[in-house]
Amino acid sequence: MSFQSATHNPVARVASEHPAAVKLGRVGWFAKGVVYVLAGVLAILVVARSLGWTTPTAGSNEASPTGAIKEVAHKGGGPLLLVLLAIGLFLYAAWRLATAFLPGRTDAEGTATRVGYLVSAILYITFALTAISLARSPRSNADGNQKVTDITSGIMKNTGGRWLIGIIGLIVIGAGIYRLMVAKKGEVTKDVDMSGMSPERASITRLLGNIGEIGRGIAMGIIGFFLVRAAVTFNAAEATGLDGALRRLLQYSWGAALCAVVGVGFVAYGIFCLDTFMRKRLQAP
Repeated sequence: MSFQSATHNPVARVASEHPAAVKLGRVGWFAKGVVYVLAGVLAILVVARSLGWTTPTAGSNEASPTGAIKEVAHKGGGPLLLVLLAIGLFLYAAWRLATAFLPGRTDAEGTATRVGYLVSAILYITFALTAISLARSPRSNADGNQKVTDITSGIMKNTGGRWLIGIIGLIVIGAGIYRLMVAKKGEVTKDVDMSGMSPERASITRLLGNIGEIGRGIAMGIIGFFLVRAAVTFNAAEATGLDGALRRLLQYSWGAALCAVVGVGFVAYGIFCLDTFMRKRLQAP
């Protein structure tokens, strides 16, 4: 997307008229990038341990965005870093909310995109709240897998709860398919101003983004699958977070390869987000 499209895209126009807003949005992308790189590394380490390789961290690390935030909590200066990370994640959520509510396309695709941005905003607000919680209590044993199971159990106790979990699972699977389609169509850079980049540099940026979307899409699909399975079997224990889903897949011969794709995809997407921050390439949501 270039600034020439600003007259047709109100969000792009706001971005061009209010550079300070773009700077805040870039901070959000930086925080998002940190979370994805760490989550990807943790996922790769889980795969390495499953293959019998010795890794520098314990096997209890949670391979997920929540696990990535917990990793920050265990570092020197963890509480301060977590607060800064939370601020960045809140800013990213605000950037996505702006995308969802400013005037724009009203057709089916445009509406679906807006809903996706709203879901994204809610997700990153959740991550930010997790960071704040861990900043207050760094030794907390917060478990993203158990949280998903507990929420699923609570919902399924209510009338129609089983159907609701199944529908949520299908929606998550649909979101994963959407991410794969974004990669297939090469639309991952629609949030980024690619003008001024050399063809080679632009190609690398697109490649990183596309690999990232593949990893994200597969991860969403896996989580959605276990949610649907929980609804079908009427067993909340089947529902789990990303870490639990990846570890379950490792029970199968093909699971390690799929988990590795998710890990590499997360790292690639994290680098894509960090590149967006470093090169000041963010244009509009």
